[in-house]
Amino acid sequence: MENPFEIIIEKLTVIEKRLASIEHKLGTKYNDDGYKEVMNLNQLCDYLELSKSHIYKLTSTQEIPHYKSGGKKLYFNKYEIDKWVLKNRVDTNDEIETMAANYLMNSKFKF
Repeated sequence: MENPFEIIIEKLTVIEKRLASIEHKLGTKYNDDGYKEVMNLNQLCDYLELSKSHIYKLTSTQEIPHYKSGGKKLYFNKYEIDKWVLKNRVDTNDEIETMAANYLMNSKFKF
């Protein structure tokens, strides 16, 4: 009797190959989270949960990485958007306390 987990793995492998074939035929690439690697304005609005007007403002002030095709259509690279979203990390209280303690311990001035 065959291991049921091996059967599941074999079937998943077949499904992955078929899905890759379909994506290739459609000419689109999707990431593991189901979003295209290159997104249009509507897809970006859904992804970031922001309004179109806010995205337009970010593009006009060149605050968000984007591409223009034919002068009107906006496109966004998902990897670049993810980097942009995560660029302004806020330190936790524990991290701030650790940095302060390290600074005081290494400071030339002793309190």
